[in-house]
Amino acid sequence: MAEIVHFVPRAALDARDNLKEFIRVCRDELTVFGADLDWNANTWPQAGVSFGNLDQTTRKLLPSKVMKTPFLDFAKAYFRYQQGHKPTVTKIEMKAFKCLERALDERERGMDIQHVDASLLDRAAVLARGHYSARGAYQAGRELGRIARFISAKQLIVANLDWKSPIARPGDTVRTGRKAQEERDRKLPSDDALNALADIFASNPKDARDVFTTSIAAMLLCAPSRFSELLALPEDCEVWETKRDGKRAYGWRFQPGKGGAPMIKWIPDAMVEVAQEAVRRVRDMTTEARRIASWLEQNPGRFYRHSNCPQVEEDVPLSVLDAAAAVGFNKDYAPYCRIPYCRIELRRLGLSGRNGGNTLASINTWAHARLPEGFPWFDEGRGVRFSGALFCVQLNALRTDTSARPYMIWRPTIGIFNKDLCSRQKGATYDAPGVFDRLGFNTGRTKPLKVTSHQFRHLINTMGQRGGLGQSEIARWSGRVDVKQNRVYDHMSEFELVDMLRQHDPGLSLDRSLSEIAEQIATQLPMTRQEFNALTIPTAHVTEYGFCIHDYVMSPCQRFRDCLNCTEQVCIKGDRRLDRIRTRYAQVSQLMERARREIAEGSAGADRWYDIHALTEKRLGSLLTILEDPSIKDGAIIQLNNDQEFSPLRRALDAKTIAGTLKEEHRSMLDGARQMLEHSDG
Repeated sequence: MAEIVHFVPRAALDARDNLKEFIRVCRDELTVFGADLDWNANTWPQAGVSFGNLDQTTRKLLPSKVMKTPFLDFAKAYFRYQQGHKPTVTKIEMKAFKCLERALDERERGMDIQHVDASLLDRAAVLARGHYSARGAYQAGRELGRIARFISAKQLIVANLDWKSPIARPGDTVRTGRKAQEERDRKLPSDDALNALADIFASNPKDARDVFTTSIAAMLLCAPSRFSELLALPEDCEVWETKRDGKRAYGWRFQPGKGGAPMIKWIPDAMVEVAQEAVRRVRDMTTEARRIASWLEQNPGRFYRHSNCPQVEEDVPLSVLDAAAAVGFNKDYAPYCRIPYCRIELRRLGLSGRNGGNTLASINTWAHARLPEGFPWFDEGRGVRFSGALFCVQLNALRTDTSARPYMIWRPTIGIFNKDLCSRQKGATYDAPGVFDRLGFNTGRTKPLKVTSHQFRHLINTMGQRGGLGQSEIARWSGRVDVKQNRVYDHMSEFELVDMLRQHDPGLSLDRSLSEIAEQIATQLPMTRQEFNALTIPTAHVTEYGFCIHDYVMSPCQRFRDCLNCTEQVCIKGDRRLDRIRTRYAQVSQLMERARREIAEGSAGADRWYDIHALTEKRLGSLLTILEDPSIKDGAIIQLNNDQEFSPLRRALDAKTIAGTLKEEHRSMLDGARQMLEHSDG
C-alpha cells in the first residue's frame, strides 16, 4: 500500500520555500507509484504518463518535447500528490499541465509556478480550447481551477488566486437533427455487428480467442458494465436468490469502478441463460490457468508439473529437448523435435541452449521473474487473486498463431478485446484479422464490422431508458454513484420520447388522439397548426394539470415549473387531471390558513408566502369554476391569463416606453433652458 503524506505549508516560510518543500516531500517521502520510482525520468511507466509538452503527439516522448524546468518538477510533484490522494484513471492533470506550461513559455518570464496568475490561467484555458475536444477542454479547464486553488491554499505562490474556468461543460446529449443521429451511431453498436456476435456465440465456438471475445460481449449485453469490472469478477461470481413471487433471480457479485459500492448485479430474466452460458464457457477455458496460479502461489520453489513436463527432480540437468518440453514446446510438432531449433527458441526466451544448461529449478526461477505485476493479486483493490479470478488465462492462450504456455499465467487487457472486434492494419499488405474476419462475417462488406467495449454499456443504458427504468435504478444497475452520469449514456431520439410519453400517459389521448387535441388547441391559440406542431408534438410538454405550450428550444421555463400561475398552461375540460386540481386547491387553502396564523404571530416573511398562496388559490378557484361548469362541453380549452406574470417582451416594451418618456422630459427641460437663455440675452 502506497504511503500517503499530507503536505502542510509552514507559515514561517515564504511561497518559494513552501514550493521547494512540497516538491521535496513528493519526491522523497511519497511512495505513490512505488518507492523505487525514478523521479528524474520524464516517462513514468508505473503511472502510465509522460511529461511532454503540448507538442507531444506520439507515445514515445522525444527529448525536445519534454516540459521545461522548473515547471517540470512541480508537475511531477503535483501529479504524484494528487494521484495518491484522489487517483483518477483518465489522469486529466496532464492536459492542464501541458496548457499551463505553454502559457508560461509564451510569456517568457520564466517557467516558475510563481508566475501563475489569473491572466496566465485564462491563456491556458484558451490553449485548451484550441488543442482538445469540447469535453477534453472542459476537463483541462476544471483541472486548471483545481491547480489554482491548490497552489493558493498550500501557499506555493504569493498571490491568492480566485479563478474559475471559463470553459463551460458541453451538453451531455443532443436529441434532434443529424448531429444527434451521428452521435447515436457513434456511441451505439450497429445491428449487423450485434447479429454477427449473436451468431458466433450461438455456434458454440471452440477456439479460446473466439470464446473469450463472444463471452465478454454476451456478458456486456446482459448488464451495463465496464470491461475492467467484468475482468475483476471472481470465479464464484454467480448468485441465486428467491424473489417474493417465488421465482429465482440470477446475478453476479460485482465491484463497480468509479467509486461504486460492491453490489449484486442482477441479470434480466430474458438474459439469464445467456449470462450463465457465457460464465460457464469462460470458467471452463480458464480452469487450468487458475490451477497454475494456485500452484505458483503455494509452491514458489517448485516448477509446475504440466502434462509435457519431464518427470525428474528439480535440480536434475535437462537435455535441450527436455528443457524445450518444460517451457511448453509441443513434442508432436516436428520442428520442436530438432535440437538446433530448440536451442534457438530457448536462447530467444533467455534460457540456456546447451544440454544440461537448465534444470526445472532454474526454469522455475526464470518463470517466477516473469509473472504478472502484482502476483498473486489479479486485482488487489477488489481483493481478487489470480487463483480465484474468472478471467485468469494462460499466457498466449488468446493468440491464434501460437500455443498457450502451460506454466505461465496472464491478465487480459481491454485492448485484446477491442482489437478482436475490428480489423487492424498492421502493415502495408497485412490486416490483423478480428473475430468478424476469422469467421467470415466481413466477407463481401465494403465497410468492415466494428464494435467497442463501451458501446455495449451505452446500448444497455439506452434500452433501460426506453423501457422506462427509473434514473436511480439505472444508476445503481450500472454501478454509478451519481445519477447525473446517466445522461451521457441516454441516446433516445426525440420521437422515442414522444412515444414513451404517449404510452405512459393515457390522459394525452382522452377520447381522441393527441393529433385531434392538437388540432383543436391550435384553432384557439394565436398560432398556426404548423407552429403548434413544431412546438408541442415533438417535445410533448405534459404537466400534471394539462399541457404546456412553452417553447423550450427558445428558452428555459420562466416560471420554474409553477404551472398554475403560468399563462402557457392549457387545461382541457373533462380531463382526468381535474382531481389533481381539486387536491391542489385543498392543499393551498390549508397553506393559506397556516400563513395567516404565522402573520398573526409576527413571523418574518409570512406575508410574502400568504400573497403567493392567495394568488394560486384564486387561480385554482377560477379554474375549478370553469372545469366544473356543466354548461361547458368536455374537450373545451381553458387558458387563464395573468396580468402579473413576468414577460421579457412586456419588460422590453415597458423599458422602451420609460426611455421614451424620459427622452421627452429631457427635451422639454432643454427647451425651457434655451428659452431662459434667450430671455436673459434680450
